[in-house]
Amino acid sequence: MILALETATVACSVALVADDGAVLAESIDREGPAHTQRLLPGVHAVLRAAAVELDDVETIAVGLGPGSYTGMRIGIATARALAQAGEGACLVGVPTLGALAWALAAGSRASAPVDGAAVGHVVALVDGRRKEVFAACYALRAGLPAPVEEAPAVVRAADIAAYLSNWPDAIVGGDGALLYAESIPVAVRLDRDVVGPTATMVARAWLGGVPGRVEGLADVLPIYGRAPDAVRWTARG
Repeated sequence: MILALETATVACSVALVADDGAVLAESIDREGPAHTQRLLPGVHAVLRAAAVELDDVETIAVGLGPGSYTGMRIGIATARALAQAGEGACLVGVPTLGALAWALAAGSRASAPVDGAAVGHVVALVDGRRKEVFAACYALRAGLPAPVEEAPAVVRAADIAAYLSNWPDAIVGGDGALLYAESIPVAVRLDRDVVGPTATMVARAWLGGVPGRVEGLADVLPIYGRAPDAVRWTARG
């Protein structure tokens, strides 16, 4: 049984997922941020809804980002604390963009041929604020996503169309894709069902072996994607 957390965006998401990927309980609060006030109540809510105790959980999974610096730190710190509480659980992490890509690849539109050709890529976009998105493109190999780039890209809103033009056969999704939907090229298909990263996506991506997943206290660390604002402000001074 997996208890998953995702806090890389303004949404705060918790899910309890069985080892076969079935959702036992889920809490998604999109009226954020305020993760410190909403995350642990969400954990208690899903455990109570599924009638299980924290000691029954074998794995704690958390989205690593990139996304909100504060949100990521709160989510990862909470996951680390939960993994060490009680009987102890295995702590694992999944890149947030990888979880989104996994959800896009699993969608029916990603697997169905279009105009006689199968979809070759999925692109995950997460709102990075500052009129930017965090982006990652994944090639579909046997229906499973494999990253095209080593690290997530930071793409200005004005450059989204140019970025996506590299993969005209792609399906794109995520809160960044919906926010800048007018910038999505006509040839690229926007999956409006994949709204943003959720804890359920994180758990299922871990179970499916998504690239970039990590395990253990030493390796479950935030993926920032760019320098924090404080670093930028210091550099300007």
